[in-house]
Parts: sequence; C-alpha cells; structure tokens
Amino acid sequence: MNAKIWAQFLERLKEQVNDRCLAYIENLSCRSMTDQTWNLCLPNRSMLNFVESNLDDTLREVLHSVMCDAGMTDVSIVYSIENELEPVSKRESGYLPFDPVTVTDISVPDVKKASFQVSRAMNSEDAAGNSDLMNVLPFVADIKVREASHLNANFTFDSFIKGGSNEMAYCAAKAVAANPAGAYNPLFIYGGVGIGKTHLMHAIGNEIIETSNIRVRYMTSEEFTNDYLDAVRNNRMQEFRESIRRNCDVLLLDDIQFIAGKAETQKEFFNTFNDLQRANKQIVLTSDKHPQEIKELEERIRSRFLGGLMADIQLPEYETRLEILRKKSRSENFYIPDDVAQYIASKVTSNVRELEGCIKRIKASADIHNEHISLSLAQKLIEPFYQTRTVLLDANKIIDCVCRYFGISNEEMVGKSRAKPFVYPRQIAMYLARSHTSLSFPDLGRVFGRDHTTVLHAVQRIMDDLAKKDTALQFDIKRLEDELFK
Repeated sequence: MNAKIWAQFLERLKEQVNDRCLAYIENLSCRSMTDQTWNLCLPNRSMLNFVESNLDDTLREVLHSVMCDAGMTDVSIVYSIENELEPVSKRESGYLPFDPVTVTDISVPDVKKASFQVSRAMNSEDAAGNSDLMNVLPFVADIKVREASHLNANFTFDSFIKGGSNEMAYCAAKAVAANPAGAYNPLFIYGGVGIGKTHLMHAIGNEIIETSNIRVRYMTSEEFTNDYLDAVRNNRMQEFRESIRRNCDVLLLDDIQFIAGKAETQKEFFNTFNDLQRANKQIVLTSDKHPQEIKELEERIRSRFLGGLMADIQLPEYETRLEILRKKSRSENFYIPDDVAQYIASKVTSNVRELEGCIKRIKASADIHNEHISLSLAQKLIEPFYQTRTVLLDANKIIDCVCRYFGISNEEMVGKSRAKPFVYPRQIAMYLARSHTSLSFPDLGRVFGRDHTTVLHAVQRIMDDLAKKDTALQFDIKRLEDELFK
C-alpha cells in the first residue's frame, strides 16, 4: 500500500467532514490498494453502516481527487469489516483481489444452533483456524449481555425518527455509540417528557453491545438511589460500588434530576462519576431540564455535567411528527391514510407518546366497530382531547409573558425604540405569537403597531437563528413556552 497516497487521502478527507464524523474517519483503515480498487475497513458493522450511509459520496470524491493527482482514474471502493473476509458492499465485489468467503450471520433465534457450532469448533483440532464459526460468538453472548445491561432491545437508532428537533442529540448519541469515552464524555441529553431521551440512551447501549464486548449498564436515577439506600441499610456498599464502578464500562443513567435534593445520594453519585471518568469510562445522562435549571443540585455535580456535551431535544416539528406516525403504523401492521396522519400531526404537538397513543386509539376503535380508518373517525376521537394551542393563547398573553421574562414594560414592547434590549424580546414575542395563535401577519402587525412585513422579518430572523442552533435563544424560547403552557 502506498503510504503517501493513503496519508493524502486521509488528510483531504478530514477537511471535508464535520467534527461528529471524525471518529469514523479515524477508525478507517485500508486492507488493500490497487489501481482499480481500494478495500476500506472499519472495526464493526455499525460504523461501516454509518460510513456507507453518510460518507460514501465524500469518500469517493476525495479518492477520485487523490488518484487523479497520481495519474489514475476509475478507482472504486469496497467496504468490509476488520477480521471479516466477506465484503459488506457487494456493489463492486468483482474488483476484489480474492474470492469472497461467506460468513454466516447467526441471529438471536438461531442461538442454539450457533452454540452447537461454536462448541464443535472450539473442541476440534483446527479450531484456531475456523474463523467462520468464531464469528458467531458475539451473537451467542448477546442474550446474557443484554439481560445484564437492562436495555430495551426495541429502542435502537433504526427505530428512532431523526428531525430538526433532535438532530444534535441523535448525532451525539451516534458518535458516543461508535466511540465510547472517546467522543463526548459525559453526554447530557435533556428535554421534556416523551420526546425520545430514553430511546436514544437505550439506542447507544444497544449499538455498543451489538458491535463490541464493552459492558453497558442502564439504570434510572431512582434505581440508583434505591440500590444505594438498600446497600447502606444492609452493609453492602462494596458490592454496590463494584456493580457500577468496576463491572461496567458505559453507565447510562436516566432522569438524573431525581437525585436533586438528596444529599447522601448526590455524594455517592459524585464519587461514582469521578471514579468512572478517571477510569476512562463513558457516562450518558438524561434529564427533563438543563443542569442550570435543576434546583437543589450540588454545584460540583452541575459543573461536572457542564463539562460534557449538552444536547437538547425539542418538541418534534410537524414533519417529524408525521414520520413518527407513519413509522408507528407500519410497526403495528396497519395502514394510516395520509390525510389522517396529517390531521393527527397538526393536532398533537406535545410529545411522541401522545402521538403513538392516538394511533392506538384510532386503530382500536376501527377494529372494534369494524370500520376503515378515516379522517372523520380521527376527528371524532381526537378533537375533544387535542385542541390546538392556537385557541388557548392570545397575543396579549404572550406579550405579557415575554415582558415579565425580559423585565420590560408592555409600552416598551410595542414602542418604537430599536435598542437591542427591546428588539430581541419583541422579535421573540412576534415569533411566539405567530407560532401559537391563529393571527395572520397583518393581524400581528396591528397588535405590535407595525407593518406586517416587519413581523414577517422578525419571525424569519428567529427561525433562522434557531436553525443555526443559537443555544441562548433556544433556552429563552423553551423557558417562555414552558411558562405559557404550564
């Protein structure tokens, strides 16, 4: 392999990818290099799937650029997993410099057969060379590993719907799963109830145990507290500490806000946190609030959390809600018409659980009454319970709330001053009024004493800044909406 060309390839590749993809590039290796084909390897199937899905075009463009400089063209890429001979991508398998060897992928239902094969291979004289059969070992071990980890096998990245409201948290979770303790440590995922925090946490654990022998432990903060108190009462502190600090490499701790106000539990958690970090072990935490908002949380713990990556999940936007409904109906093996899905997505804006609950309610009613799922059925079942927020709020309530939050008067809000202390709250008020009332832009212009184009510009400005992940603005919007809808 030409080391100089490989170094050039990696250098140019790193210039083309964002920070979250660097972990995948750093794990990339080259099994073979010819003037026709490069065989690129990754450590596991999960990382390979990510690269093929998200970086394939970039890899090929960079390879083409590098090889053109070397006077060669039409060079192809074949992907494979380290220690496996079979190329995962069959698209260009004809270029391989060897005959592909089939490796049987043993799934969980075939575990007895797999166990027999492994046992036979390990007891045979040529067991050391029987690489095909040795590949089933991770699948055999998977059942016990999953039980010990306390993970829900249904919560995976594949079953998670990614959208603008959760993109940062999703990408951070994927990076942690691909490179535990090497990407973001700790990772702190926060957001409201029923919007996917726990799903992402389980997805991290599931992907790790599917692709490595790293030990994962999921538990809620309530379980941590109860186990700690039980250990104190029964003089089993050493056992408790061993189970978390020594016997797991990735700790997934859900609803960390539960330990707030519990002095002894916080002390034990603080020591556990420090011990795990010193041992270079991954910590993932979820909470319904940003660490700064968790009252009665010790400052030393808060500072540890803020030292990691804060990834928030917002309420799912319309497009994400629509995709959630469609995917849920497919998983439940029934068809939901587009007009029904669109109606539900427009009505139910609170969280994923309520969306799924609506699907179940409509399906159950259709089954009981032996009728088709229709828009009229959905309206009959949903309308009484899910009135849109537009009828609950008026512009004056929003203006009053924003004025209190920023400490300005109503006169200053609708006044002519263009000073920043007044313009920023005014733009936020316009954005919230447009989002949570039925008023048109001309109507809002009259409320704020301005031309409708001014309101339009203000709303677009806030939307652009939110799309750019302005964390201060996101924080202000979330606090205001929490106050408006509490």
